[in-house]
Amino acid sequence: MAVEILTIITSFLSDNATTIAVMLLLYIYRDAVSGLISRIKSFFYENGDSKVGIETVPTDRDEKKTAPLEEAIEKPGSSGAEEKIQDREKDQNWFFEMHTAFSDGRIEDADAAFKAYALDEKDQSKLEENKAIYLYFKFEKGKDNTAIEELEKLAKSASTEESRFSVLTWLSFFLSDSKQHKKAIEIWRSAKNEAKSTSLITRATVNLAYALNKDSQANEAKSEILKRLRETEEDEQLSSLYEALSTIESSLGNKTVSVYCKDKSLEYDPSNRGELLNSAYAASNEDVDEISISNYVTLLSIDSDNSTALNNLGVQAQEAGLKVIATDNYKKSARLKNTLAMANQGYLLLDAGFVSEAEEIAQKALEEKDTHQNIYSLLATIHERKEKEEKKWSELSSKALSRQKSIRIYLEQYYLGKSELLEGAWVLSGKYQVSIKIEDGSFKASWSEELVGLSVSNYAVELTGKVTGSTFSGTYKRKRTDGAQTGLLGVPSDTRISCIGFLTQDEKTLNIVASSLKENLCLFLSRAHH
Repeated sequence: MAVEILTIITSFLSDNATTIAVMLLLYIYRDAVSGLISRIKSFFYENGDSKVGIETVPTDRDEKKTAPLEEAIEKPGSSGAEEKIQDREKDQNWFFEMHTAFSDGRIEDADAAFKAYALDEKDQSKLEENKAIYLYFKFEKGKDNTAIEELEKLAKSASTEESRFSVLTWLSFFLSDSKQHKKAIEIWRSAKNEAKSTSLITRATVNLAYALNKDSQANEAKSEILKRLRETEEDEQLSSLYEALSTIESSLGNKTVSVYCKDKSLEYDPSNRGELLNSAYAASNEDVDEISISNYVTLLSIDSDNSTALNNLGVQAQEAGLKVIATDNYKKSARLKNTLAMANQGYLLLDAGFVSEAEEIAQKALEEKDTHQNIYSLLATIHERKEKEEKKWSELSSKALSRQKSIRIYLEQYYLGKSELLEGAWVLSGKYQVSIKIEDGSFKASWSEELVGLSVSNYAVELTGKVTGSTFSGTYKRKRTDGAQTGLLGVPSDTRISCIGFLTQDEKTLNIVASSLKENLCLFLSRAHH
């Protein structure tokens, strides 16, 4: 409902009003309709380290967005331009004064602002449309219930079809807010039957369908839209009908078809920047990537500085495994001060090991006014990643130092040791008897192990390799003897690791370690005492 209100106000300030005026409207209007701004704030979808963002207003559900407010600026000097701009500025002045007064609780001043405007307005139809806006705010902000009765009277006495529809629209906002869906259905069904122009018939049909949908009559709403689809060929009407159908299909749980309908509406309104963004986002949310990518690309071809589209297209590229393209889009978006894109770029850099660069981007994002929350998550992840890797590096460095010492002893025994010292009876872990045999320079040892966990597991272990001095290099094999293929937690029972072994300098211990630093194997065999 808030979106429809915002749409009316956009129309109210349209026809060549300046972009600055629209931005000012957005600012002062932030408290005008309950709950509106809470839904204007950005919504984002997370997937792993990447996020898709969209920064406009929801329509039928919070994840969906409508067109952002944009105004066409008419250049001074063209036919009637200055007069039109002055008219719009006059409208804006009374509206701003009225809204500010209502917001401050100055009801009499708000009434005075509208009355002053009404005295100067010569266009009766336009006056009726603006009076409907005033009455709605009088009810909503001024807490005056009589304003609704006035709205109903105004709808009956409206001088034109267009102004009557505008009044009914504001009246239906109230009915929807107060959950009077049956009454809203009634007024739009009546309006549809009484409308003479085809555009107003379609407009009434769409509003009727939305009212039916809110009253949990989605199938009836769908039927109304489909009937009207068969009766009109006007692009603007077809676009609005497919957009409504998208909302209804979503309510029926047909998410993918809803995405298709939203995209179909763009076939009849191909340059609608807001709906291109909306459609692309909705499509990505339902994994309809062909529509998502196509509409982001189309949007950027007519609005190359759309930072949200650049960021979201970067996410699409990243999910397709195209990190170069993703990074390029994130960079372009980041240059336009999109801090979500900065976060996405930072995560890519972090995953590639460029921690300092990721941290630098995050710090730049903190300098922006509206820093996205993912920047703080990125900084926390960077800190956690640093701590985790520093701990692992410390452990790896310690392990490397220990193995270096072992290798130096190994090399000494490799050249100076005596092979026969390896042969004989040994004991592993104080309980497993190990017999080592050397024949023709080959080393062989075997023993049995019993591991007690949730159950008892028996293993046969074998060491084989080539002997040089008091060392050997070969293979450690460990196999479960009860036939089971996996051990606890699904870990394979059989183990095969390349290893080396060497006699310590006191000739009392045989150390066996993995050949590679990446493997974990460290056994100590002691000479058996006779």
